[in-house]
Amino acid sequence: MTITDKMLHFSISFLTFSTVYLYCHLLDSGLFWCFMTAFVATLIVGITKEVIDKVWDWKDILADAAGIVSAMIIIGTLLLI
Repeated sequence: MTITDKMLHFSISFLTFSTVYLYCHLLDSGLFWCFMTAFVATLIVGITKEVIDKVWDWKDILADAAGIVSAMIIIGTLLLI
């Protein structure tokens, strides 16, 4: 199995969101600020990756969005447990 650019976008977005949320939570920020900080940081990373690629591809942005939404769902589910 080869790792595609879309897989990289998804996984980097997922891991970035999760890591930023974790550190924000460890710093005792509020729930809203943790989610917002993680969301904005992950968007910046995804857009920066597109700028580095020098080719704007909406499929890459969708893979980033899927990674963000997946991380939000998992973190939200874990918060409810």
